[in-house]
Amino acid sequence: MPEKLNILYHFRVRGTGAEGVHIAGIVNGFRSFGHNVQLISPTNADPTVELPPETDSGRPVSVKTVILHKLADILPQPFFEIMEVCYNFFAVIRLWKAVESRKTDFIYERYAFFNFAGAFISNRKKIPLILEVNELSGHKRIRGQFFVRLCSAIEKYVLRQAVLVVTVSDFLNREVSKKINPKRTKVVTIPNGVPLAWLQQEVALEEVESLRAKHNLQGKKVICFVGGLVHWHNFDLLLQAVKKTQDSVANVIMMFVGDGPLKNYIQEKGKELAFQPDSILFVGKIPHSKIPAYLKIADVAVIPETNDFRSPIKMFEYMAMGLPVIAPRKPAIEVAITHKKEGLLFEPGNYNSLAQFLQISLSEGEFAVKLGDKARQRVLNNFTWEQHAEQILCLI
Repeated sequence: MPEKLNILYHFRVRGTGAEGVHIAGIVNGFRSFGHNVQLISPTNADPTVELPPETDSGRPVSVKTVILHKLADILPQPFFEIMEVCYNFFAVIRLWKAVESRKTDFIYERYAFFNFAGAFISNRKKIPLILEVNELSGHKRIRGQFFVRLCSAIEKYVLRQAVLVVTVSDFLNREVSKKINPKRTKVVTIPNGVPLAWLQQEVALEEVESLRAKHNLQGKKVICFVGGLVHWHNFDLLLQAVKKTQDSVANVIMMFVGDGPLKNYIQEKGKELAFQPDSILFVGKIPHSKIPAYLKIADVAVIPETNDFRSPIKMFEYMAMGLPVIAPRKPAIEVAITHKKEGLLFEPGNYNSLAQFLQISLSEGEFAVKLGDKARQRVLNNFTWEQHAEQILCLI
């Protein structure tokens, strides 16, 4: 392991939700080895600092931050992308000042569309660029693209400037490898993970029992989903599977940890499917540090949908808390879960398949416990943020 390094971490995302968890994981991983990490972003967000939920994002925000977030939400796609391009001019100035103020051993940048600031500074200042890639131009995404050719050209420049590209999936690894010179740039796959502290600290039994009492879950069998209540999670499939499970297993509760625009839709869909009374529980958005306690009141955790290039953070968090995980049989899932060993993998898009494994996990307690134990051990051995940070540092 190298001596203490000065690392400049640049990201353009909001730094909340799953993005914030990932950023905090890698940054804290670097810091766990004694390295200095300076964060630069449009709003000066620091995902490593968890504050009380004073705002929707879970942290106090400045007027500038509110304006930038609002513009990002309401601008038509072409204008939003122009704003993304313009950000480079501000980012270059800030990154230039940062590397001038103290020695920087390398720039670690979370790749974002149209963002070439880190690559430009890396080239001009001869500082190694480590690029983390979570998505690529031209592929299906939540928000469409308008200036695809411009984005692809910038993307190719940025990828080729990096000395190391870290992708979260083998799919992205293969796609990146098509765009770069393998003799100059190494590409590695490092999936997401959890903080080692989650595996070392036991959640107090009193806290778990208090949460059970608070949400009236005594004697209930709890299926848990953690994440935003948004359409790409395919809640129609999940709710159909849960309804079929309720018809076979008594006292089943579907618990959602998170918030989002589909909350009312989920409620109405539950009524349409004739869910048992009060069997859908919305916990709402909670601080990330409180998620382990909520996972401990669940009997099984579920991922109804994912895609080829993501690495679901929730999967590793479920596993770290010793929960049996039910997820679609896809490469992003199979990197961590072997069917009937660390979890159960259903046929993607098939609610009958999902319902079958929900019923098994809720009815066969001893089998479910074994799945959870093996899942926890798998994460401990392979998927902590500290291990990922160490791997990056050794590659450098």
